[in-house]
Amino acid sequence: MAYILSLATASPKYCFQQEQIVDRLTQELELSSERQEQLKKLYKNSAISTRRSVMENFDLLFSEPTPNERNDIYKEQAPKLAIEAAKKALDQWGEAPEKITHIISVSCTGMMAPGLECFIIQELALRPNVRRTAINFMGCCAAFNALAVARSIAREDASHYVLLVCTELCSLHGQVDLSSDSLLANALFADGSAACVIGRKRDNYLWEIMEQSSFLLENTQKLMSWDVAESGYAMKLSLKVPVIIKKNIISFVKSIVHERNIFEECDWAIHPGGKDILQAIEKACSLLPWQTDASWQTLRENGNMSSATFLFVLQRLLKKRSQWALGLGFGPGLAMEGILLRRH
Repeated sequence: MAYILSLATASPKYCFQQEQIVDRLTQELELSSERQEQLKKLYKNSAISTRRSVMENFDLLFSEPTPNERNDIYKEQAPKLAIEAAKKALDQWGEAPEKITHIISVSCTGMMAPGLECFIIQELALRPNVRRTAINFMGCCAAFNALAVARSIAREDASHYVLLVCTELCSLHGQVDLSSDSLLANALFADGSAACVIGRKRDNYLWEIMEQSSFLLENTQKLMSWDVAESGYAMKLSLKVPVIIKKNIISFVKSIVHERNIFEECDWAIHPGGKDILQAIEKACSLLPWQTDASWQTLRENGNMSSATFLFVLQRLLKKRSQWALGLGFGPGLAMEGILLRRH
């Protein structure tokens, strides 16, 4: 089997209240009074209180920077945040960094070569022959794919230890156009990084990775996408997404838990892509508030940090003692990803 041996997160120092953000938007954007009220209602009903950004303010958004200008900030700031999260995960693991044999970096909010994994190797004095993998542009569910790769690597050889780092700077891609997709994305996304170490050594592990599953829903390619536009990356997010997820989530979860009767006794580590997604899953699966409180808390305090968000939810579950954790994530495709974890 493979085990999550450590888990850590890192957040930018600049923290904003949702009220601050929407007040600034309504001041800067040329909106009618009616549209301003709609925007304020959207932010108020987002279930988000605070979000963090590598930017000190939102001036970048209103100057309508080019993709290159946005990406320059990514290349400067993303390695710093990734290194911070990776260092915390290695320190928590407690073993020599030289024991890391593989590194996986995950991101969809910027492009750079050499990639984040190269900066982490050099800054944290990992071996130069560490095997490198980059998982890019898989969106909010990418951490699940990275965990699947790390699990396979760990199971190959007991000497393999994988450092996995998810880093997203979503705030760089705020848009000033007035489309519903852009306004919704502006209200949800934020910055963060999370890292973990995966291996086969069982001493003092956090979770055992029991099962993983993936499912690509038919005829849903247009419901969620992440495209390069002249103004940066543009999110397309249909209001149908929670509805589609609700219709398919029961059968998908059953494919992960198999015959285990754990629906009512496990924590549900749901990627909080938004309030409607969480509520749709809670209703479809008849979940109790305690089962999803880590997801709600992550959404409230951090917003949606794309791929890093699921690991933030897992970190909050470290304070709880439920034996089982069922992780769920959703990304462009429309793809559903799931993982079943068992506590030490």
